[in-house]
Amino acid sequence: MRCKSPEPVALKLFMPTLTIDNQTVTVTEGASVLDAAIALGIVVPHFCYHHTLGAVGACRQCAVTILEGSQKGLKMSCLIAAEDGMVVNTCEEESVAFRGQVSEWLMTNHPHDCPVCDEGGECQLQDMTIGAGHGIRRYRGNKRTYTNQELGPFIAQEMNRCIQCYRCVRTYKDYCGGEDFGVMGSRQRVFFGRFKDGPLESDFSGNLIDFCPTGVFTDRTNRFKTRSWDLQQAPSVCPHCSLGCSTLPGGRYQELQRVRSGGNRLTNDSFICDRARFGSDWNNHPKRPREARIGGEKVEFSYALELLEERLEKLVGEHGGDALRLLGSPRASFEANLL
Repeated sequence: MRCKSPEPVALKLFMPTLTIDNQTVTVTEGASVLDAAIALGIVVPHFCYHHTLGAVGACRQCAVTILEGSQKGLKMSCLIAAEDGMVVNTCEEESVAFRGQVSEWLMTNHPHDCPVCDEGGECQLQDMTIGAGHGIRRYRGNKRTYTNQELGPFIAQEMNRCIQCYRCVRTYKDYCGGEDFGVMGSRQRVFFGRFKDGPLESDFSGNLIDFCPTGVFTDRTNRFKTRSWDLQQAPSVCPHCSLGCSTLPGGRYQELQRVRSGGNRLTNDSFICDRARFGSDWNNHPKRPREARIGGEKVEFSYALELLEERLEKLVGEHGGDALRLLGSPRASFEANLL
């Protein structure tokens, strides 16, 4: 007797619908309340949470008040799963006061060095501190200080700016595959670094720069060079291998100042290797031409391109297409070589 094959069962994906600050949103199953707020464009201050890393509840900054649901009261929105019918308020007096106090605690030992910090202008700590309502410092005591480590030629460390969000160690160990960097100490003396000075061993160590929400880890190759608002930036593709990772190069004064990771979830998400981040200094070689020249004389690019087109057409017309050869470069993208 032949057994009858079971009928295929359609799996239904449960997508909870909740209300945050009188706005309704539907999210995927497993999404947190903070994810739902971000989907609505509602700013809930947070530090330890990152869409790639997830949440660990280390910073205690994303407090909201849940009015209806299985977990009512003051809760950390990054750790609470969104529920169908849940009602959340981010503006309740209790949660607003809590976020302001937490922000003040985190800033107790943070130095007043924003004018010289390379993170200035794109610092999440700046944005979230003001977003949490903390703008006046009452603490007048001595601040905790550290001796910074030498982490190699690419990454500069300023541990005095740390707010113990644990993003760096989670990034390095869980995603960069490194084992020579971690967290040490306890209480107010927590330190993120190595047992001794030395270059970080992971080929993805530069991601610490992007994932740190403050100025603890910054790009040493771009140190004190420029501010983010001075850069001309545009999405690009890394030319160093065939993976096609998304990058965000920034230039100024006809010089490539830095390269950061793009945000393509289909390729590299929010990560790039150190070759992609730091391996493009050849762009700024002093012998590379910065302007169009004909016979040694500087001319406009548009005129140079027109003259080049005329000469190529003449060459092909007189000697045929086989007489023309074009030089590519392994440092150029596939698309550039194809053109």
